[in-house]
Amino acid sequence: MFPRSYTLKDIPQVQGKTAIVTGSNTGIGLVTARELVRKGWHVVLACRNENKAKDAIKNIQNSTGKSSNVDFLPLDLASLQSVRDFSKLFLQKYKTLNLLINNAGVFATKFELTKDGHEIHFGVNHLGHFLLTNLLLQRLRESQPSRIVVVSSMAHQHTFREGILFDDKKRNAPWKNIVERLHAYGQSKLANLLFAKELAKRLQKTQVYVNALHPGVIRSELFRSENPFLLLPIMAFARNTENGALTSLYVATSPDIEEKNVRGAYFKPSATLPAPYVRPAICTPSAKARDAKLATNLWELSEKLVGLSR
Repeated sequence: MFPRSYTLKDIPQVQGKTAIVTGSNTGIGLVTARELVRKGWHVVLACRNENKAKDAIKNIQNSTGKSSNVDFLPLDLASLQSVRDFSKLFLQKYKTLNLLINNAGVFATKFELTKDGHEIHFGVNHLGHFLLTNLLLQRLRESQPSRIVVVSSMAHQHTFREGILFDDKKRNAPWKNIVERLHAYGQSKLANLLFAKELAKRLQKTQVYVNALHPGVIRSELFRSENPFLLLPIMAFARNTENGALTSLYVATSPDIEEKNVRGAYFKPSATLPAPYVRPAICTPSAKARDAKLATNLWELSEKLVGLSR
């Protein structure tokens, strides 16, 4: 059903299309943004750190030779007000939105709450993107065919027994150990998949295509605060950012998605290869990630927590 391999050369050339990539000043987000610009997309870098975003713009411009195809708007996913401000600015400035890639993520080493009082993984990795997507959804509808790409992780399999902690006190309680920290991260990645599943269901009669993916284990700044000795066994088999971005780019740009009407799918790349390509494939996520009732309940909780509930 899907290509044996996908490379940067396979990304289609486009004209007059606009994309947002969150967390695009470093790692696979930067590579994703750069390669979209190279193929004619106008890309808005949605990042928290303005100085890093400016460096990323220079990197993209120098690499692609295109100076007017990339822009920056500030976005701090740990602040719901920042998400609202970003969305307002974007909607004022841009009349189309053909692609939203929810790429940004945190893997925290110390317990924190977001500015709105949510556990940092759940708040940044899920709630920030949940609000962002909903605030931009009408523009995505107006720009059909369009796509929403949710970057999740195989870590969604390693979470709390309940999957999602619906009790606010339990969900926002400090971690007691490294296992609880990993479970909190896993919960946020499970939330990504449940969000993508529910959103795809709600948009099934439109030409807004929603899919999720695990990019592989990447040598990136996501693990910048981790003990390097603990990471040695993992990093030995990790992908570089060039290879790591390819699954996102495939789901974001390949004609296969529309031609085969792919919605609510979970993509993973092939086994790590020392080559500039991946073999994307639809995989079956965990049982909790396929739980329709859990997805609906999470949607309703998320609406309440970000202030969207009617």
